[in-house]
Amino acid sequence: MRRLVKYTALLLLLLLAGCQRDHLYYASSQTASVLVEPDWSVSGLHPNGVSVFAFNEADGSLYKRFPPVSASQKCYVKLPEGDFTLVVMNDTPEEFGGRIAFCGEENLATFRAMGVKDEVRSQKLEEHLQSKATGDEYCIVEPDTLAVSVVRGLHISPEQIDYYYDMPATDISEADAIEVKTAPQSVISQVNITAHVKGLKYARGTTLSYLRGVAAGHCLGSGDNTMEQVAQAFILNNRTFDPGSDSDGTIRASFLSFGLVGDGNTDKRYYLDINFVLVNGEDHPLTYDVTDLISIDVTLSLQLSLNLDLEIELPEVVGNEEGGFKTDINEWEDETVDIPM
Repeated sequence: MRRLVKYTALLLLLLLAGCQRDHLYYASSQTASVLVEPDWSVSGLHPNGVSVFAFNEADGSLYKRFPPVSASQKCYVKLPEGDFTLVVMNDTPEEFGGRIAFCGEENLATFRAMGVKDEVRSQKLEEHLQSKATGDEYCIVEPDTLAVSVVRGLHISPEQIDYYYDMPATDISEADAIEVKTAPQSVISQVNITAHVKGLKYARGTTLSYLRGVAAGHCLGSGDNTMEQVAQAFILNNRTFDPGSDSDGTIRASFLSFGLVGDGNTDKRYYLDINFVLVNGEDHPLTYDVTDLISIDVTLSLQLSLNLDLEIELPEVVGNEEGGFKTDINEWEDETVDIPM
């Protein structure tokens, strides 16, 4: 009887032990959580959102373009075991539509941000250059501000893969996320052109001016601009007479550009075409090789500025009411300047 009781108790103990199964662990698609933390203060931007591209470091192929997140949210991405390069940029390629075209994103080596051809101004440039052997030049639209950072050597080990004791509500493991801090920098330059003109009063205005030889785009992987050269058309205006003079003065223009080609240290040449219309209706086109006149200024925001200072002298002419009228002339936009007494 005692033996029967002993066997019954042992059987009950085995039955109870058999009901306690091991707790199940869940892996989240065999990926690790990565928190990308861009510092936009370096670029001076306040973007709407953040886009992240992940490339396989071995061959540069695109692993994934992650959905954008608001700049006010934390930017989490999920990566499997391996080695990656991240490209972080403001907003999305689609938001730059009409100002910047992105291409070649299937591989880091071919991923580029390119200027968008301006068909109308390219036609005007062709007409302007018809008597010059300049090759196949065209104008691009003024690009928008783009800030980019490249994070290389991001290693995801097996120990960093997310595992969960219980089935998670989301696949993001915030507590164990790998933190990646980065500071995107602007890849767009500001061009500042200042021309001091002797005899400015003899000019009625200007038609389109052109800066030729600037980069057509930017290579996001290498951090250098393309070697392809293009032109940008702009209005050189904003006339200011020198203090105490009714003849000489200054005209200015500022616009955004991809800037110098390559890494900025090449033998490429840059040209500036200014097309004055004199008060007698005559055209007075001027072309300058401004390669050696370009000075570079890196501001606190690390945005590159290309500065051009010119000295120009116009011929003395007499106004003629019957002079040719230019439909595309840009009349002066005078600035009011306080002259110290």
